[in-house]
Amino acid sequence: ASNKSHNQDLKYIIPLTVTGEGQTFILFAIWANNAQDPEGRYIQQVWKAIHYYEKLLKQPIILTGDFNSNTIWDKPRREGNHTAVVNQLAKRNIHSIYHQQYQQEQGKEAHPTFYLQRKKEKPYHIDYCFASQSFCERLSSIQVGEYEEWIGLSDHMPLILRFNTGL
Repeated sequence: ASNKSHNQDLKYIIPLTVTGEGQTFILFAIWANNAQDPEGRYIQQVWKAIHYYEKLLKQPIILTGDFNSNTIWDKPRREGNHTAVVNQLAKRNIHSIYHQQYQQEQGKEAHPTFYLQRKKEKPYHIDYCFASQSFCERLSSIQVGEYEEWIGLSDHMPLILRFNTGL
């Protein structure tokens, strides 16, 4: 169900309340892109969202989708760059499941999630699933879609995660 607190200024970052299997959590569906906010596009949208929705971040939570960002593009003096978002979430014990499971460093990912202009020689990692520690502990599998299997459908590769229900 769509969360009543959705901020229309962050229109492509949507908090959803998910209930089932004896649990409730907040799922943020993210497409970090807002042409109406030229000074705050891409990762700045996520930065604004984690501050606006600060109270929701105390609940079990998953933030997932196209962040349109990576540490490799950090602008050092810009508040709310990719590294700042990762650090703010980490303070709340919310982590990138991909980076935890594959023991990868931000900016040095071995598995691309996006191919610019659908070209295999232009790979980037810009899609993420950040989650509360309780989800990280219940992960049963994670997989990044393969170029050959998915490029005909999208320039983005899916992150496929499975969790144990914990019941």
